[in-house]
Amino acid sequence: MRILLVGDANSIFFVHYANALKKAMDVEIHVYSPFPNKGDYESYPYDYVYFDDYLLKKYSDIRYVSWFYEPYVERAHFGRFLKKNGIKYDIIHFHWILPAWVVCPKMYRRYAEKICITLWGGELEQLQLLRSHRHYLSKLGKLMKLSDANIGTMANQGFFDQFPFAKTISRYGIYGSSIIEKLSQMSETKEDCKKQMGIPTDKITVVLGYSGKMLHNHDKILNEIVRHEGFKDVVDRLHFIFPMSRNFGASYCDDLEAVLKQNGCSYSMIKGYMSDDAVACLRKATDIMFQMSDFDGLSNSIKECLCANSVLISGDWFPTYHVLKDAGFKYLEVSDIEKAVDVFYKVIDNQQDYFDLVKDNKRLATQQYSWTECIKDWVKVYKELCPKS
Repeated sequence: MRILLVGDANSIFFVHYANALKKAMDVEIHVYSPFPNKGDYESYPYDYVYFDDYLLKKYSDIRYVSWFYEPYVERAHFGRFLKKNGIKYDIIHFHWILPAWVVCPKMYRRYAEKICITLWGGELEQLQLLRSHRHYLSKLGKLMKLSDANIGTMANQGFFDQFPFAKTISRYGIYGSSIIEKLSQMSETKEDCKKQMGIPTDKITVVLGYSGKMLHNHDKILNEIVRHEGFKDVVDRLHFIFPMSRNFGASYCDDLEAVLKQNGCSYSMIKGYMSDDAVACLRKATDIMFQMSDFDGLSNSIKECLCANSVLISGDWFPTYHVLKDAGFKYLEVSDIEKAVDVFYKVIDNQQDYFDLVKDNKRLATQQYSWTECIKDWVKVYKELCPKS
């Protein structure tokens, strides 16, 4: 079987996905990545990868113009790639539906027997075409009608209310986690990992978000914590961790640090790439984690947090998190940041009760979220679509 994956070839999750797929089935993997190459081509597990930096250098400085042209230029780049490549794939699979991919989707049929899509988060909430979310959703619906399978975790009532016809093509599939596999084998204790990170073992470690993107609302959470009436009584017991591992802005980090220093907070701010071992250590060292981002497609970071038996305080607006509830995971769900911080102080006052609440999460995560297990659902769909390949 020959598959073209369309997505960020630099993403470690994409790399692990390709590795797991190759171990599980006989497949030739090509990748079209609309991003510049940030790694070493030889280290990628793909049989062929094409990096296309579509950024509109010509128009980027022209106000009110670049936003209009960008999806169409990106789509034209992809069309030229398909035409020049001249390959008829068994499957073209789009991972995360950028606005460009919903433009003129009928052409994809010339280059693939089957079309698959996967929505990871933001598509139903924020993505726009011509500055219109409604227009994007209309075009997304047309792409879905053209597709043979929608693989992911979007099988919730809200999703099907919007796209009722998608029930017939929707299949379950999630990314596995190499970090969860490491956590399941780690002999180090939480205290050991805190020591490795240079954190006093008597501190309560509090992680805000899982990347440097502002959509995690690090600033809003932090400001709400320090404004709370109970802050002065607990500040000496806390150590804040900001894993700004990617997509962070220097000025944004400076603003966060200013608040931390002004309020006498103990903290770590992690910038740049982290190895799997370092991420596993961070997860194990985490006592409490806030997940109050604007949107999320059930990130591996959250599953890893649960596997590490951290107490997760999460927003209740993530459409795919029902998967966690259905699987029996225990975490704390709230409707806004103010309520999240109120719950946070309750956790501090009753730590052992909440640690007892989440103690079974590691077993559940290990059983369900390793790559060896998760890749089976994707392979099943591919083989159903192309049984003779």
